Amino acid sequence: MKIRILGCGGSFGSPLAWGRNGNIDINNPHNYRTRSSVLININEQNILIDTSPDLRDQLYKAKCTKIDAVLFTHEHSDHTAGLPDMRAMSLINKSIIPAYLSPDIFESVTNNYKYIFKGVKDYSPFMTANLIQDIFFIGDNKIETFKHNHGSIDVQTYRINNFAYSTDIKNFYENDIDKLKNLDLWIVGLLRYDSHPSHAGFEQVLEYINYIKPKKTLFTHMTALLDQKDLLSKCPQNVMPAYDGLEIIL
Repeated sequence: MKIRILGCGGSFGSPLAWGRNGNIDINNPHNYRTRSSVLININEQNILIDTSPDLRDQLYKAKCTKIDAVLFTHEHSDHTAGLPDMRAMSLINKSIIPAYLSPDIFESVTNNYKYIFKGVKDYSPFMTANLIQDIFFIGDNKIETFKHNHGSIDVQTYRINNFAYSTDIKNFYENDIDKLKNLDLWIVGLLRYDSHPSHAGFEQVLEYINYIKPKKTLFTHMTALLDQKDLLSKCPQNVMPAYDGLEIIL
């Protein structure tokens, strides 16, 4: 399985527009972060998690010309606004792309993009909607999922074999964190050092890591308040900030 970090920035990206650099060193290319998304290649299938507003450029840089399935974590626009780019992918490959999503995400997406699943007038549908269950399959690939809290909404964590992805996390529900034991890689959201109403802070995320004990952890969904070099200096062993274009083989 190969995992590529397409983007690891927060909802504004990093640095921000209008010359606002936050706390980052703009001379470090790893501080240039597009909105968060990952591409997973497993058993000759390309599985995309989230369609960020920067998706076209992300897929171009990854030299990715085919998507076999899309998993959605939640309905916020920094995770769904690249959906129209899937139309181009569908047309190029002459295929309908399966989307896997919760009922809440399905409702939001269909309200914002009415043509995606049903088509309108001159626009044919280019995706199929598949409502997720706790365990489902994409081809031979087993996908496990559960909800975690993101302030006023919930977000899906996805696990594929010994890899899991938990963006935009505030808290886990009940004993769901135990479903993340025995991971080779955990990609988890870290917005900034301090706590946010809908995002866990650095110390809280470290507590999760210490409990789960993944072999390797990468931070994603980082704002321009987090400088790559500074954050790395504060991280324990086998924990590090991701960067756009990073590839991991498991």
